[in-house]
Amino acid sequence: MILIALTLIATGAVAWFVSTVAAGGAAMLMIPVVIFLLGPQVVAPAISVGAFVANPSRAWLFRDAVDWQVCRWLVPGSLCGALLGVWAFSQFPVFWIQMVLGSFLVSTIFQYRFGKSRRSFPMKRSWFFPLGLVIAFLSALVGGTGPVQNPFMLNYGLEKEQLVATKAINSLALQLTKLLAYTGFGVMTLEIAGYGLLIGLSGAVGAWLAHRHLVRINTDRFRLYTLILMPICGVLLIAEALHG
Repeated sequence: MILIALTLIATGAVAWFVSTVAAGGAAMLMIPVVIFLLGPQVVAPAISVGAFVANPSRAWLFRDAVDWQVCRWLVPGSLCGALLGVWAFSQFPVFWIQMVLGSFLVSTIFQYRFGKSRRSFPMKRSWFFPLGLVIAFLSALVGGTGPVQNPFMLNYGLEKEQLVATKAINSLALQLTKLLAYTGFGVMTLEIAGYGLLIGLSGAVGAWLAHRHLVRINTDRFRLYTLILMPICGVLLIAEALHG
């Protein structure tokens, strides 16, 4: 039990540090760890607790950079998608979802032509509502889909602190909705909540440590981090699907 707790604390801090400087991916980085330590059924609710505890620090640190115009479209869609996703959590096969999402993230290497292209497709503000709905629905099923939003936000024009801050606000609303729904549908237990709390507290520390680094780096370095992390998370999703 102590070894499990220490492992969750260490990996939670590292995952949220990396995801802060690369705009997401903490949940996906934690998925294989949680599966190995606790089992696949614990992944989605435990990581939701962790994200809900960790992300307020990220939202506060970058509060001045939030794009509230995007949030007005993104958050309502995320709330609707989260409720639908939690309802389907125990009865929906996730193999093909993981494969499709993983393949999409791996394809970002080619979408951005190995970092040579600034945008891969046009993105309008109103499209964030259906994006939030779909991403939140899938997040409730597989545990984490944060990097899947990145190509859409990058193509809209959000960079660095703006991207991280806007995603953090959306994640707070999303994770709260998921937690209430997991509890209402009987998926959440005190043990799972305890594991999630360990992940979240260490994740808050990781986000705080990453704050100064993100402020110091330039936009090109931030995009490089993001473009590296997206295919890595895609490979992790595909590997998890094949292993499962």
